[in-house]
Amino acid sequence: MTSPLMNNYLNFASGIAHQQYLPAEEGIVKAYNDGCTHWYVDGSLHGEMVPDWSSERIENLNNLIKKYNVQPIFHGNFKAPLGSDVDYLREAAVTYVKQEIDIAAKIGAPLVIHGGGIVEPKKIVLAKQKALDNYILSIKELAEYAAEKSVDIYLENLSNYKHYRPFHYVFTHMEEYDYVFNKIDHKNVYFFLDAGHANVGEGDPIAVVEKYHQKIKGISFSNNNGEQDQHFSISRGTVNYSDFIETIHRNNWKGLVAFEVRDKSTLDSVKELASA
Repeated sequence: MTSPLMNNYLNFASGIAHQQYLPAEEGIVKAYNDGCTHWYVDGSLHGEMVPDWSSERIENLNNLIKKYNVQPIFHGNFKAPLGSDVDYLREAAVTYVKQEIDIAAKIGAPLVIHGGGIVEPKKIVLAKQKALDNYILSIKELAEYAAEKSVDIYLENLSNYKHYRPFHYVFTHMEEYDYVFNKIDHKNVYFFLDAGHANVGEGDPIAVVEKYHQKIKGISFSNNNGEQDQHFSISRGTVNYSDFIETIHRNNWKGLVAFEVRDKSTLDSVKELASA
């Protein structure tokens, strides 16, 4: 499916999605009506988690995909602690996410995964390094499992909250991106850049695009004040989207364009990004 939103406004978009936090069956209809080519199946919502996916529901959703010709992106449960510094919790999370991969395979979707977080570590530096190493272990195991089912894995970055101690997300800034991608060479693992997340904590999402444009499969667009992930529209924050778009064009990037803004429609978000 192509969309006039792509052809008329965003020539670097291979597809367009807008996170609406809806049950899958409602989300695909909303996406179709809004002119999107893709939509989020949000595995973090109650009613959308692994136990909620019966064979009958999957069959029904596949029928809707054929009817509307809108393609799914399975956004895995970001609360799964794939980067936990506690081995038993990490292993349980991997088992859970493998079931998300099973669902993604049945509906023909990539799976977006996250590093999760650690809480109140006694030795912060050591715990964060352990968490990052554990995240890499999780990615490798999940990538191999997903490859057997022809599922691509998209790594989404989380926000680098520097002042919310003793809470720490995993995979939040350039040093961590470098560390992970230097150790991951699976052909079905890509970067799904959340530009809003990358802006939090003195981050530089433009530099991330500059460095990782060949690895980035999609970009989730929103803006914020650099301190919190506020999901504001394109012009309401400290990300300079004029420079961001220039960087996209200069590097000939093309990929999935997603919006996670809560104060504007999909059409208005597309127009605002196009005019940045």
